[in-house]
Amino acid sequence: MRDPNANSFGASVRAYFSQVAKRRRRYPLPRLSFRARVFAALVGISATTSLVLGLVLYYFAEDRLLAEERASLVQRSRTANAGAGLFLEGLRNPEDGTFPAPESYAEELVQSVADPTGLEVLYVGTDGNPLAARDGKRHPLSPDEAYEQLGLDEEVLERTEGASGGEGRLVSLGDDAKGESSSRYVAVWPLSGADGTARGVLVYSSSEEDGLAQTLSFLRYGILGAIGTSVLLAGVGSSILARQIARPLAETRDAAIRVASGDYSFVPVKGNDELGEMARAFNYMAGELEHYVGEIQRQKSHLEAVLEASPEALIVTDERERVTMANPAAARMLSVGPASFGRRLSELEVPEPVLTCLREAFATGAAVREVEAEGEKIYWAYAARMSAHDEDEPHAMDRSAGRGAILAVRDITEHRLLERSKTDFVSDVSHELRTPLTTIQSAVDLIERARERLDPLEHRALELADQELKRIRGMVEELLILAQMDSRQYSLELAPTDLDEVIRNAVRSIEAKAERFGIEIHYARGASAVTAGICEEAPRCVCDSQKIYQVLINLLDNAIKYSDPSARVDVSVLEDTDSVTVRVSDTGVGIPEEDLPNLFDRFYRVNKDRSRATGGSGLGLAISKQIVELHGGRLSVRSQVNVGSTFDVRLPKVPLPRSASSYAL
Repeated sequence: MRDPNANSFGASVRAYFSQVAKRRRRYPLPRLSFRARVFAALVGISATTSLVLGLVLYYFAEDRLLAEERASLVQRSRTANAGAGLFLEGLRNPEDGTFPAPESYAEELVQSVADPTGLEVLYVGTDGNPLAARDGKRHPLSPDEAYEQLGLDEEVLERTEGASGGEGRLVSLGDDAKGESSSRYVAVWPLSGADGTARGVLVYSSSEEDGLAQTLSFLRYGILGAIGTSVLLAGVGSSILARQIARPLAETRDAAIRVASGDYSFVPVKGNDELGEMARAFNYMAGELEHYVGEIQRQKSHLEAVLEASPEALIVTDERERVTMANPAAARMLSVGPASFGRRLSELEVPEPVLTCLREAFATGAAVREVEAEGEKIYWAYAARMSAHDEDEPHAMDRSAGRGAILAVRDITEHRLLERSKTDFVSDVSHELRTPLTTIQSAVDLIERARERLDPLEHRALELADQELKRIRGMVEELLILAQMDSRQYSLELAPTDLDEVIRNAVRSIEAKAERFGIEIHYARGASAVTAGICEEAPRCVCDSQKIYQVLINLLDNAIKYSDPSARVDVSVLEDTDSVTVRVSDTGVGIPEEDLPNLFDRFYRVNKDRSRATGGSGLGLAISKQIVELHGGRLSVRSQVNVGSTFDVRLPKVPLPRSASSYAL
């Protein structure tokens, strides 16, 4: 299975391996492969272990053999020295108890001791001169040469000769004649008669030490051979094991390269060990990658289809305003097509206000503008900055790839022309209706003067006509205001204003209607207040007093219309550091929660039957909201059915500057 859309990911992986190869070329010495490192490690461990075990075995065997040799030498020399004592007693003169001169019996003494025991014997006289010597093979030796070979210390001989009890001692010969360390020992025994008279010193040494040295030599060679054999066998086993470990890893590496190229074929699983588990995990990962890459490709296809069909011009730029992507609408609307990729927007025929919107988005994060270009074209432009890569990410290959902005441009020329036509039509119709409505109102007023000559039915019809005429005139006035707002001809006359005076005027104007409906109005600072005001000082802000008066009249009128007799309307003022809030609360019928989101839409009425009965047009709240927003404030509502509603008019003490274009957006 090969995915043809995975070329970009495969190119990234190939680039990574290329970088690895470049880093390897920097080193003059070749690096060992993983298989070679595993082989060297296993062989090294085996060789080291074998060597340590061989050395321990050799030194232990050597120590035991030497100990046995020393014990044997002591035992044999004791027996030989006892025989020498008996031989010496046999030479004693029975008459005077004296012994002959040592030179006369030295050879015979040494022969009688050495031949039965197989020991090498050296006889040293009382004057320290060697008298006779014999090896363990019954061959006589030169006493002087034997003495020099042993290298005995005269002090040791003197101490042994004068030792009490006739006990001998075991003496190490130290370094041999070649200057090498020697482990050879000799037994030195005093030769004395039964009366304890010293007749010299006998030195015993084993004639089997050469055999011991040969045995130790054979042991050394045997251990070295065993170490070599174990290393050879370990090398063969390590080679097989390293191949078994490296082969699945190489197969997994090749499979990873295939996955990077879009081929999601699986790795063969050859066991249940850790390598088999790794292969299963890799196969699972390959399956998941195939699924997610396919899902990404599907989403990419859907996104490309949406971008192709979008009527808006969509352009993506990098941080230097160079075009990296554009849809067909961008080519039609702004002449930014595939040929423009890599070029800066300032080099193309893009309107300057659109570029200003993009640069504002780079600075602030997002920007919205309505742009009037040459040729009577009107565009709506929206730009947003795209987030960059995480700055702490250590392996980000291209940090600038995530920086940039997306620009959306919509041609709203026809929409604006339609709105302008609608506004002009409403304005023209409203102006045309003013004159006949004024004439009709004059006629109704003339008929009103002759009220006493009308019967009750005619009088009722006259009242209905007057009410409907006033409602129509109010609707016409509201339509004119909305037309002015839509055409950006509605202006504010801002000045420092005493809000307390504006609120009292609005309450005073609506009090008559409230009394007619049986509703009480309470203002915390007004003439009708019965409690102390919330705001201790007179609230002030910069606003258009007439427009705010109109907003308050509208809110109070709605509170009266949608309240039952004996209800109550409260007006209060809340003030903080930056703003002043006028709160209008009633205990009327309330507004259902599902109607709250659309409450400020034009011509929207919650209770249409009640609105017709009270003369509502559905435009008052829409106009009030736009007036408050023109001041930089906010009009909000909270309501509960059968409990009442609360409207908050929040006005900044110093209104924020708002351009006509930003208001229109």
